Amino acid sequence: MPGPLVMAISFLIDLALNLAQVMVIASIIISWVGADPYNPLVQTIKKLTDPLYKPFRGLNEKMNLPLDLSPMIVLLIITTIQRGLMPALKLALIQP
Repeated sequence: MPGPLVMAISFLIDLALNLAQVMVIASIIISWVGADPYNPLVQTIKKLTDPLYKPFRGLNEKMNLPLDLSPMIVLLIITTIQRGLMPALKLALIQP
Protein backbone atom coordinates (compact mmCIF):
# COMPACT_ATOMS: atom_id res chain seq x y z
CA MET A 1 0.00 0.00 0.00
CA PRO A 2 2.90 2.45 -0.45
CA GLY A 3 1.35 3.84 -3.65
CA PRO A 4 -1.00 6.45 -2.12
CA LEU A 5 1.60 7.58 0.41
CA VAL A 6 4.25 7.97 -2.27
CA MET A 7 1.81 9.89 -4.46
CA ALA A 8 0.87 12.22 -1.58
CA ILE A 9 4.50 12.93 -0.73
CA SER A 10 5.42 13.48 -4.37
CA PHE A 11 2.44 15.84 -4.73
CA LEU A 12 3.67 17.93 -1.77
CA ILE A 13 7.21 18.02 -3.12
CA ASP A 14 5.93 19.03 -6.56
CA LEU A 15 3.78 21.75 -4.99
CA ALA A 16 6.79 23.12 -3.08
CA LEU A 17 8.89 23.11 -6.26
CA ASN A 18 6.13 24.93 -8.17
CA LEU A 19 5.93 27.57 -5.45
CA ALA A 20 9.71 27.97 -5.57
CA GLN A 21 9.52 28.48 -9.34
CA VAL A 22 6.86 31.16 -8.91
CA MET A 23 8.97 32.94 -6.28
CA VAL A 24 12.08 32.87 -8.51
CA ILE A 25 10.14 34.21 -11.49
CA ALA A 26 8.59 36.91 -9.28
CA SER A 27 12.05 37.93 -8.04
CA ILE A 28 13.28 38.16 -11.63
CA ILE A 29 10.37 40.41 -12.58
CA ILE A 30 10.90 42.53 -9.46
CA SER A 31 14.55 43.05 -10.39
CA TRP A 32 13.57 44.09 -13.92
CA VAL A 33 10.95 46.65 -12.92
CA GLY A 34 12.89 48.03 -9.97
CA ALA A 35 10.12 47.60 -7.42
CA ASP A 36 10.16 49.45 -4.10
CA PRO A 37 12.59 47.53 -1.83
CA TYR A 38 10.58 48.56 1.25
CA ASN A 39 7.39 46.92 0.00
CA PRO A 40 6.55 43.97 2.30
CA LEU A 41 5.81 41.65 -0.64
CA VAL A 42 9.13 42.48 -2.30
CA GLN A 43 10.96 41.91 1.00
CA THR A 44 9.23 38.55 1.49
CA ILE A 45 10.10 37.35 -2.00
CA LYS A 46 13.70 38.48 -1.49
CA LYS A 47 13.92 36.65 1.85
CA LEU A 48 12.58 33.47 0.27
CA THR A 49 14.74 33.49 -2.85
CA ASP A 50 18.08 34.83 -1.61
CA PRO A 51 18.99 31.56 0.17
CA LEU A 52 18.36 29.71 -3.09
CA TYR A 53 20.66 32.05 -5.02
CA LYS A 54 23.45 32.25 -2.44
CA PRO A 55 25.39 29.10 -3.50
CA PHE A 56 25.48 30.27 -7.13
CA ARG A 57 26.30 33.93 -6.59
CA GLY A 58 29.88 32.95 -5.80
CA LEU A 59 30.15 31.41 -9.27
CA ASN A 60 29.13 34.70 -10.86
CA GLU A 61 31.76 36.57 -8.88
CA LYS A 62 34.49 34.05 -9.74
CA MET A 63 33.63 34.16 -13.44
CA ASN A 64 33.30 37.97 -13.35
CA LEU A 65 29.97 37.94 -15.19
CA PRO A 66 28.05 41.19 -15.63
CA LEU A 67 24.71 39.34 -15.37
CA ASP A 68 23.49 37.41 -12.33
CA LEU A 69 22.73 33.90 -13.58
CA SER A 70 21.71 32.55 -10.16
CA PRO A 71 17.94 32.61 -10.83
CA MET A 72 18.41 30.76 -14.12
CA ILE A 73 20.53 28.10 -12.44
CA VAL A 74 17.93 27.67 -9.68
CA LEU A 75 15.12 27.37 -12.25
CA LEU A 76 17.14 24.81 -14.19
CA ILE A 77 17.69 22.73 -11.05
CA ILE A 78 14.01 22.89 -10.06
CA THR A 79 12.92 21.87 -13.57
CA THR A 80 15.41 19.01 -13.61
CA ILE A 81 14.08 17.72 -10.31
CA GLN A 82 10.46 18.04 -11.43
CA ARG A 83 10.82 16.50 -14.86
CA GLY A 84 13.68 14.08 -14.34
CA LEU A 85 14.07 12.93 -10.78
CA MET A 86 10.49 12.99 -9.49
CA PRO A 87 9.03 10.65 -12.15
CA ALA A 88 11.95 8.26 -11.74
CA LEU A 89 11.54 8.32 -7.97
CA LYS A 90 7.78 7.61 -8.23
CA LEU A 91 8.42 4.64 -10.52
CA ALA A 92 11.12 3.24 -8.28
CA LEU A 93 9.00 3.50 -5.13
CA ILE A 94 5.70 2.28 -6.56
CA GLN A 95 7.01 -0.75 -8.45
CA PRO A 96 7.51 -3.85 -6.25
